[in-house]
Amino acid sequence: MKTNKILIPILLMVVIPASLTAIISFFRFSTTLDQKLSDAFFHLLPSHHFFSKDIVIIDIDEQSIAKYADHPELGQWPWKRHIYPTLIGYTKLLTPPKITIIDIMFTERSDYDDALVTANESLGEISHAANFRNGGIVLPRKGIEEISEKFSVPITTNLPFPKYENASFPIGRVGETAPMIHVVNVIADSDGILRRFSPFVRWNGFYFPTLATQAFALGESYQTETIQSNLVLKKENETREVPIGKDGLVRAYFYTEEELRNIPRYSAAGMIESLEKLNSGEIEDPNSLLVPPTLFEDKIVLIGTSAASTHDDVVTPHGLFPGVIAQAVFASNLTEGHLLKELPESYGIGFTILILLIGVLILFINQWHLLKNLYPIFAVSLFVGLFYFLYRMDYVLSTYSFVLGFPISYLLGFAYLTYTEGKEKRKFNHILRNLVDPGVVSVALENMESLKQGGEWEITAFFSDVAGFSSISEELSATDLAKLLNEYLSAMTNVLKSNSGTLDKYIGDAIVGIFGAPIQYKEHPKLACKTALEMLAELESLRTKWNERRVYTPLARAMVFRIGLNCGYAKVGFMGTDSLASYTMMGDTVNLAARLEAAAKDYGVSILVSESIESACKDEFHFRFLDWIRVKGKETPVKIYSLESLQKDVTDVTRLAEREYELGFELYLSRNWEKAIEHFQNVSKILQREDVSSHLLIKRCQSLFQNPPPVDWNGVYTRTSK
Repeated sequence: MKTNKILIPILLMVVIPASLTAIISFFRFSTTLDQKLSDAFFHLLPSHHFFSKDIVIIDIDEQSIAKYADHPELGQWPWKRHIYPTLIGYTKLLTPPKITIIDIMFTERSDYDDALVTANESLGEISHAANFRNGGIVLPRKGIEEISEKFSVPITTNLPFPKYENASFPIGRVGETAPMIHVVNVIADSDGILRRFSPFVRWNGFYFPTLATQAFALGESYQTETIQSNLVLKKENETREVPIGKDGLVRAYFYTEEELRNIPRYSAAGMIESLEKLNSGEIEDPNSLLVPPTLFEDKIVLIGTSAASTHDDVVTPHGLFPGVIAQAVFASNLTEGHLLKELPESYGIGFTILILLIGVLILFINQWHLLKNLYPIFAVSLFVGLFYFLYRMDYVLSTYSFVLGFPISYLLGFAYLTYTEGKEKRKFNHILRNLVDPGVVSVALENMESLKQGGEWEITAFFSDVAGFSSISEELSATDLAKLLNEYLSAMTNVLKSNSGTLDKYIGDAIVGIFGAPIQYKEHPKLACKTALEMLAELESLRTKWNERRVYTPLARAMVFRIGLNCGYAKVGFMGTDSLASYTMMGDTVNLAARLEAAAKDYGVSILVSESIESACKDEFHFRFLDWIRVKGKETPVKIYSLESLQKDVTDVTRLAEREYELGFELYLSRNWEKAIEHFQNVSKILQREDVSSHLLIKRCQSLFQNPPPVDWNGVYTRTSK
């Protein structure tokens, strides 16, 4: 017995969560889950790195395109290539930048390539963009082998840097004269989010630096070596250790969204305008210009685009950003050493199993009950603290095993603890819960007097009734009738209670229910709608079982019901004696729900609801407008709807039919009976079945056509029966 006392908790709290973790890892869902969870933690935790002060961006933004919309060379994308030497030259008017890195491809021939060639030969530290890809057909280009040998980096390593089949280098003399070349490829994770980058990529046996590596190197010579799974970059005065992952990528530190939006970006339009004013003599002091050349002194300058027409956007952990922003983040990471190392999954799993084992001891061995309640807070705090501690050291701990495993472990353990410690109380509770809703039981046990006093607040009244039950009962023996009712009422009541509904009473085959009392909650209309739809599905399941077993009669096996729902204020209370009591509701809200259930027959629908229900639930559930009616005993007209389905399940055919019905109803209200009839007839054609509601309105139009209503007729139909 003592062995079982500890073995079962270990099974529930350790083995089951660990097995779930193993399954997720086996099917390779863990990587994406880990990345998304770590993104969430990064957003919540304080930032500890800041974007490099040495990196600025020359941005061909919306202003640059719009400002020169009528300019023959700047008014459309792509710009003529002789514009770029102008921008680069402007940055070198005073103290030049450390390096200029272009994040724009020049892989196709242009009439202005000579301008770029001249810039390459005269303006110094410029790095041009190359793009690699897989698949497709690439025609041989003259000089590509020479370019490859010139700009590749000699690396001897077994690190699995990304490998590509085809390469696109700067065209012709642009590539041949380029001082440097970098690769601009970025690789999104499986969920489409860009989190990682590679310092090098492979093509045709050569290794080429990416933009981030070029920003670190600054045009200087550097060496590489491999230490375990880390790449080490060495230049004259600096060494950078890069923690490469198993797929050749390194996790980037993405700073904060605010920092990304505040990266120094200078509009190309502002630079061109500044240069024009400087050349014309309008402004003599460069520091008075809109974009002073001093902004680029000793900086790493990236030239990129953010204008929508350039189509260079990527999805980052902070959302959609221009591609040059992501490249700037990677460059800042490598130049400043802000690189994250993703620890193996086994570290996170090991920590989780340790926490789960401690949980077993606290819940089942420890006798201090306060500690049992404090245990979840302790475990979560310990996990968050460890994650943040490692994060500050630029390590990323695998989180999915704890985030999934701990809640499951604690819930299973606490459930088992409750089960073993509360047998006697459950026996007593079980008797009461067979009589009334579990929610009512909980409140009744705490304060019976408050239930007896009752109150008045907003609830949703629920009425359901089996169609033609009298005919069904006449065909069945007393035994079969009782069995049928027991099956039906048990199934429907289970659905009602599972959605927080309170069973008011049974009236033969009818079910009366309350949502929102005795425990008040805002979502009672939606739960009532959910219950009604689930009851339809449950009845379909019952009919299938009855037909398979061939029990009862064909009429009974084809049973259907109608439901009426209305939301509003009603008097509710727990009425009766202490030994025999019923929680019930009274008022106009309740009466209208009962009338709606009866009216559902006229319109051939299963669930008829009031406008108050439709208004409260239309964001989640789909309703079809049917009519304006005046129920018996009430003068105020009611707008009625049929509850059809969840919003996500609505088809285009359904929407088309409903729109046709609404057009017909508008014509009906304007007394255009013949046109209204045409639209109502179209509804059945669209649905490819007879629509009872449309047929009802057609008959009404025909009657009104023969016997026109009075001048003050408003289209409201008065029902004369309950």
